[in-house]
Amino acid sequence: MEYYISVALIAVCAILTSVISLPMLKIIQLSGYRARGVVAWVKDTNYDMPIRYSALMIFSFITSIIFVACFAAFEWVRYCGTAFYAVFAVIFAISVSKSGASKAKLTGRLVRLYIVNCVLVFGLCALVAWATYYSAYCQTVISAIALFVLFTPVAANYITLPFEKLNNKKYVRRARKKLKQNSPIVIGITGSFGKTTAKNILKQMLIGKYTVLATPGSYNTPMGVCKTINNDYYGEQVFIAELGARYKGDIKELCDIVSPTYGIITAVGDMHLETMGSRDNVANVKYELGQALPQNGLLVLNGYNADCKALESRDSACRKSVTGGEECGYENLVINADGTAFELVISGERHAVKTKLLGAHIAELTCVCASIATKLGVEAKDIASAVGGLETVEHRLQLLPGENKTVTVIDDAYNSNPVGAKNALDVLSCFTQVKVIITPGFVELGALEKPANIELGKQIAAVCDYAYLVGSRAADIQKGALSVGMSEDRIKTFSSRDEAVAALSRIAENKVVLFENDLPDNIV
Repeated sequence: MEYYISVALIAVCAILTSVISLPMLKIIQLSGYRARGVVAWVKDTNYDMPIRYSALMIFSFITSIIFVACFAAFEWVRYCGTAFYAVFAVIFAISVSKSGASKAKLTGRLVRLYIVNCVLVFGLCALVAWATYYSAYCQTVISAIALFVLFTPVAANYITLPFEKLNNKKYVRRARKKLKQNSPIVIGITGSFGKTTAKNILKQMLIGKYTVLATPGSYNTPMGVCKTINNDYYGEQVFIAELGARYKGDIKELCDIVSPTYGIITAVGDMHLETMGSRDNVANVKYELGQALPQNGLLVLNGYNADCKALESRDSACRKSVTGGEECGYENLVINADGTAFELVISGERHAVKTKLLGAHIAELTCVCASIATKLGVEAKDIASAVGGLETVEHRLQLLPGENKTVTVIDDAYNSNPVGAKNALDVLSCFTQVKVIITPGFVELGALEKPANIELGKQIAAVCDYAYLVGSRAADIQKGALSVGMSEDRIKTFSSRDEAVAALSRIAENKVVLFENDLPDNIV
């Protein structure tokens, strides 16, 4: 009987240990299942999670060993060795579950990873229990497994990696075969920012003439693109693929899957400098799209972005077109609370465009998309009217009504970069209410991150009445704002976005609130 009680208690602890490993599995998923992404997260969070796991182990072990030592004369006391660990593990799991804003996506890969991780955790717990079974303090050692939770998910990821690669190849083959059988016009869109918006604009321009499928949301990874093709493609004439990248070779891998004939590069900027190293490397990765296009293809570059325009001089088999010139450009841009208006100029002809979408980048992206649409036979007047019918994209300068009439919300929380943030602040400046920004600043900019956040602070001071700053980069943003004269009592810092939102009630006046960037849980 004693044996079964002991096994049951250790099994409970193993289950709890598997539960508290979920945060690590989520970080692995957010890091693209790459170990170096997890290492970067550990460093970026100042080793917060390792400290938490260590504290769990230390508190559980010390508490339980003192209890067992005090009551060692009683045989039943050995079963209490796991009790303290179980209690602390439950508290740990609850506290961590409340601290994360983003949730792991329940995918087949994550489920397989979790199962292998559970096997490793149960194996370690069983090994510890077997090795120390005849000691009065045996079950107190179970608490040491908490430290292994830092490593078992990474080990599980490496164990499952060969299978995942083989499994992914199956989906890639299926997607390639489906596209080859139907021969759609394939358009690839990449860039440091603006990809999703450009994709939606181009789709709207083409649906009057063609049947069109575009990758949904931000499905811009190899498996996201393959899932779209395999599950949602039913012979549409045009397939628009958003192509995302964090590392060298990512765009090439995606182009090998979809084989685009046309391509758009929306911008070259400082996004993902942390993983790519330099802006030159960013440009190289984005230009993998140009290198993948065939001789009869067309690559359109956003001529309003200097680094993107510079790609025109690079070698490629395809023809290149740069917006901002006589072939396609815009003039007379007007941005206000009602949206964006401008004149679209195509081959010298002017067409008035008015859209609910906010920001100067809308005009730029309209031009690059119009270049492709014109090439595919869409008339200029239809291009202009199509843009006017566009709905705002979720979390991308999306104008939202607040909970009451005193608050207007501009949601630009998807991600942020120096160019996009400046554009968002320009939009905010068009409003007459008290202006508030809630932001954690820029991330993944490598060595440029600190100066970029200081510069952001200066730009905020020029536009905003209040700055609500969230997280570890608040000090740099505050430094920039103070350096140009923003009053210190107008700058507030918070540990989470929820705290910042709650503090908005302290501002009694009618206000417009810009949410600029919202960090995933692998970045703080």
